[in-house]
Amino acid sequence: MMLAHFLLQLGTLLFVTYTCGWLFQRIGQPRVVGEIAGGLLLGPLAFGYLFPGLSAWLFAPATMHPLEIASNIGLVLFLFVIGAELDLSKIQEKRAAMLAITLGSVGLPFLLGIGIAVILFPRFGMPNASRVGFTLFVGIAMSITALPVLARILKDRAEAGRPLDAATAAHALLAAAANDLLAWSALALILTLVRAHSSVIDAVLHLLVLFAFVAVMLFAVRPLLSLLAKRYADAPGWMWLLGQVALAFLSASITDALGIHAFFGAFLAGLCVPRTPIRDVAQPHMLQKSFQPIISVTLPIFFAMTGLRMQRSMFQTGGPAWLAVILILAVTGKIIGAALSARLSGISWPSATQIGILMNTRGLVELIVLNLGYREGILSGSLFTLFVLMALITTAMTVPLLNLSERRS
Repeated sequence: MMLAHFLLQLGTLLFVTYTCGWLFQRIGQPRVVGEIAGGLLLGPLAFGYLFPGLSAWLFAPATMHPLEIASNIGLVLFLFVIGAELDLSKIQEKRAAMLAITLGSVGLPFLLGIGIAVILFPRFGMPNASRVGFTLFVGIAMSITALPVLARILKDRAEAGRPLDAATAAHALLAAAANDLLAWSALALILTLVRAHSSVIDAVLHLLVLFAFVAVMLFAVRPLLSLLAKRYADAPGWMWLLGQVALAFLSASITDALGIHAFFGAFLAGLCVPRTPIRDVAQPHMLQKSFQPIISVTLPIFFAMTGLRMQRSMFQTGGPAWLAVILILAVTGKIIGAALSARLSGISWPSATQIGILMNTRGLVELIVLNLGYREGILSGSLFTLFVLMALITTAMTVPLLNLSERRS
């Protein structure tokens, strides 16, 4: 009976998210935007409101644990692949423009997030939440750029015969990669501070252990894996896959035990994946190809879990007005911060504007961060709902704004 219920849950959410993904593709949006929207429709905002009895039975809290486990496994693999696809050497090659765009696209929205957090905390803050932790977390949530969705948008445009200027695309991708790296590092620090709330000494010790683990991974494990990849480049691909999966889950377990989160450990393990090809196949490509079937099934589960955590009551307490404020600050902070920084680094205004528009893409990475904030008791259900809607709207804006910028050019 439990298996039948699980399969019914899985079939329902896959059907809804895949259908919405296909529909959104038909109107020129990335598939993942539709899948996110489908996941939100399964929650209290739509399905739970129209069919409350059926929703309460189908998605009863007592039956959600298997879906939660599957979702977490998929997210660990997803963040591991994202980390593996970040080429740190390319970030260093264009470090001047990339650094300027990254600082602009993170700095301005972060400051705006801190400003709005001061106003949001009395209204939406959790009773036991740290004001400092809440403020910093909101700043990070306003600063996220989703590298995977951004890359998907650029790929879709190239396949449709409307590629973006190569230099503009490269600057946006590298800045988004650096943004992800900075955001996850900052998030790890914030989670450490939030969890180690008993004393300043406890927080400092947690940070020191965190820095030590990151240093071991980047300056010991990463060079060691690179050396092994060069020496055993002809080894069977499945052996490397098993080793990489073991590394991802081991690193995730360690960071989870350290009180940060498993997702950061998976991302960090991905950064350690060497660029040396195995049997003439690049390792990031091999990982993407091998894990994509698992990720494509488990991510819709995550979208549905996100939708189920949202609260319809938000719309009855001035929520739409707060959503408008958050949306305006999020969009202007990202686009103006990134575009102005790109222009100051010598990039033309049309290209700088397009970079700003691309950096406003939040999507999946934002949802992962928001879910962490919700689980840690930093975000209330109402504020979680507002930020999830902001993430979906800002991501859906990217393609229309790019098209508008091209017409104006």
